[in-house]
Amino acid sequence: ALPILHGSQGCSSFALVLLVRHFKHMVPLQTTAMDQIATVVGGADFLEKALVKLKARTWPRLIGICTTAVAETRDEDIAGDIINAKGARPRKLIDTEVVLARTPDFAGAMEEGWSKAVTAMIEAITRPGTQDRDPAKVVILPGSNITVSDVEHLRETVESFGLTPLILPDVSGGPDEAVRDRWIPIARGGAKVEHIR
Repeated sequence: ALPILHGSQGCSSFALVLLVRHFKHMVPLQTTAMDQIATVVGGADFLEKALVKLKARTWPRLIGICTTAVAETRDEDIAGDIINAKGARPRKLIDTEVVLARTPDFAGAMEEGWSKAVTAMIEAITRPGTQDRDPAKVVILPGSNITVSDVEHLRETVESFGLTPLILPDVSGGPDEAVRDRWIPIARGGAKVEHIR
């Protein structure tokens, strides 16, 4: 997965500091880096360029777009911009789920934004009625206050009952990976798109 904040670089810098403090490790987070002109006339071009460039560099299975106040104050049709970007470059964005969560900082706090992002993933990725229900699977939707060790404890508890947990979002796994010789700006581990579907 690759999260993108649709807004200015300052918006992502502030969010990145908060995420790193909470999870105690580096968090891959990109930005569309809207400038003053895009703030006034719209950021559709910045969003399309970010989607195509990041897909080409990292090949994520999921790109999550969270909006900021910079993009939301104009009441832009960001969902339409995503459809246009995918239509203009269908081969460049193939095999990648693009999920939009409208999360401006003037509407609620971190908990509401977290909830909107999880809800957006479920609504965009799942295909109701197409999968058989597995009674041995348990879906867990942890809150924004959950840490990596909390998620690991939840997983172990569910597995101790002989059940299979699907945790969304699953923040475990990524931080404990061995240090690589180069930084990879994409979240590893966690729930797979196929499992969410």
